[in-house]
Amino acid sequence: MSTRIETPQAMPASAPSVPDTGIRANRSGRFQPEIQGLRALAVLLVVMYHFWPDHLSGGYIGVDVFFVISGYLITAHLFKEANRTGRIRLGQFWARRIRRLLPLSLLVLGLTAVAAVMVLPSTEWQGTRRQVMASALYVQNWILAGDAIDYSKADEQATAVQHFWSLSVEEQFYVLWPVLLAVALAAALSAHRRRGRIGASVEPRVRVRAIFLWVIGVLGVASLGFSIYYTANSAAQAYFVTPTRIWEFALGAVLALLLGDSQFSGRWGNVLGWVGFAMILGSAYLYSDLTPFPGWTALVPTVGATLLMACGGKGPGTGIHWWLSQRPATAIGDWSYAIYLWHWPVVIFSPYISDAARDWYIKVLLILGVVLLSALTTRFFETPIRRAKILAPTWRTMVAAATGMALVVGVAYYSVEYAEQEFVASDLSEDHPCYGYRALANPDQCGDPFEGTQGLMPSAADVSAQSQNLPYPDCQAEAEDEEVGECWLGADQAQADGTIAVFGDSHATMWLTAFDEIAQDNGKRLLVMTRSGCTPHASTSEDSEDLCGEANLEILERVAEDDDIETVIIAGSQKIGGLSAPEIEVDLPESDLELDDTARSMLTPIQFWLEAEKEVVVLGETPRLNEESNEEETLPECVALNEDDLSACNDDLEDTRVGPRWLTESAEVFEGAEDYHFVPTEDLLCEEDTCYAVLGGAITYRDNSHVSLNFVRSVTPELEDRMEDAILN
Repeated sequence: MSTRIETPQAMPASAPSVPDTGIRANRSGRFQPEIQGLRALAVLLVVMYHFWPDHLSGGYIGVDVFFVISGYLITAHLFKEANRTGRIRLGQFWARRIRRLLPLSLLVLGLTAVAAVMVLPSTEWQGTRRQVMASALYVQNWILAGDAIDYSKADEQATAVQHFWSLSVEEQFYVLWPVLLAVALAAALSAHRRRGRIGASVEPRVRVRAIFLWVIGVLGVASLGFSIYYTANSAAQAYFVTPTRIWEFALGAVLALLLGDSQFSGRWGNVLGWVGFAMILGSAYLYSDLTPFPGWTALVPTVGATLLMACGGKGPGTGIHWWLSQRPATAIGDWSYAIYLWHWPVVIFSPYISDAARDWYIKVLLILGVVLLSALTTRFFETPIRRAKILAPTWRTMVAAATGMALVVGVAYYSVEYAEQEFVASDLSEDHPCYGYRALANPDQCGDPFEGTQGLMPSAADVSAQSQNLPYPDCQAEAEDEEVGECWLGADQAQADGTIAVFGDSHATMWLTAFDEIAQDNGKRLLVMTRSGCTPHASTSEDSEDLCGEANLEILERVAEDDDIETVIIAGSQKIGGLSAPEIEVDLPESDLELDDTARSMLTPIQFWLEAEKEVVVLGETPRLNEESNEEETLPECVALNEDDLSACNDDLEDTRVGPRWLTESAEVFEGAEDYHFVPTEDLLCEEDTCYAVLGGAITYRDNSHVSLNFVRSVTPELEDRMEDAILN
């Protein structure tokens, strides 16, 4: 596809659109080595951030610098072509981009897909396969944006190809940007024809420049406004989606259109160049994962990159462009694309290969290895394919690209399929008398259940995937929901005799399969009113809007006033913040415990509902296993990595108590209260001083704190026995 606009020949196509000012140096379309140096700076910031995130917490802004550079170079190329020939040859443009970018990216994706099943635990295979396939099709950023709003994926670890999100954004830019400009040219041509102005003596570059500036300017302003709004309201998704990043490309594009073939030099130009350099480094050092981004904060590094490209001196020692044009900088810039592709799989894989990969000197060696590998693959793989005459025809390039993408998708899919066939499932089933909790409850019948000698059922990968496939996905309100969430389970309303209410956070929701079965067995309806990250308590924050606290207070009143609700089950996590004093005044029983505001806020719902003559069931806090390694690996991942010694994933009981346990302490506070029923949970998962990763062939947790679905089913009869008095009273 191409669009043509006639250009009068009154002035040469290379004539500058505005006169030189004396402080601008004409570049005449020559190679700009400082751009390569800027690429080197950008990629080194990203690499340093990924290897040492605590030391360069904002190094991710290097990606934004790349976006500005891409907008500048691609728009300059398209503008020169449209201005010189009157057309944008989309097929040839895309073919050049494909030959430049796809071969190496597909090589990295293919090798990463194979290495993943060889190096990573089985819990990571499915996620890696999914993202390799999305990356090969250049939609990775949208996959990650979707995952960012999915509660079940909130704690997922980064895959070895997660960095391809930015390449997906770039490829979408390469596809859509020239089409947008081509359509703008076509519209301008049509308008000129209608007005009979084709032969007007208007300098052609100014006309094309004006068209491009209007289109890009409007799009850029709209994108920036959307980026600021969306980042403020949905930061996790805003980071990945393409519309929040378009303005960064537009910033570089406007620079290319306004500057043409010149740049600001001299003393003040050099000062501004150094200012741009400082803006990039400053944001890399001062920003962090808590910085709202991209939004308005992305203006600092992107405007800095724009200044650095537009301004700078070349004087030895003092000129910023002199430094960026030195061979070490330009060499890194030449290899920057390959460095970006290779470094992240190394970051992900290396700790699984050796614990020494966490040491700083090993990281330095790994970075040097990445640079060497990047230099070699650029020289002997990327460059020869890019220059291959056999791919010169556009159609051959397109066919080769489609074939390569299909091949990578196939490799990613079947490598996991083949590896999973090697998994030998346990002969146990959930009905086996020694499966899961039953192995702990019947040691005489089941023998030693703790070392996993019966095998595993389901596999570690399947247990890990349970967080994305919860049985009642709509039964838990999200933290930002304004309304009180409610979900009905249990017996049918027509046959039910009374209602059981469930109150708490995700640590109440994780028991729903058991509560649902217990309610059905006893002819009760089950009303679920749980909320993500919302500790069961009776206070609100005075410093900010507190949707959790407000919802909890509404639930307290509603349950108390509903005569059909006979029993209330309360469960929550150990991880809670300091709570303020309760909003509801009740007289708590006297005890020897010293109750602070947090304790009184959590104990108040119990007393409030006891006074409303409800049966109150309180589940003790569930142990949190392997808290120290929680950020690095989940319990199923630990099991996958230690199949020959599953006891390595067990934890000391005392170490699983990582926060206030006021629900457990309520057993002492309400000791002797007639309608109060305490249900301990530690003894369901632990014996003496040890909490187990595997019991009777069942992996106990789907992460590090939420009990697995299959284990919940194994413990359901025991829970029903422990709750019997509360349900039957």
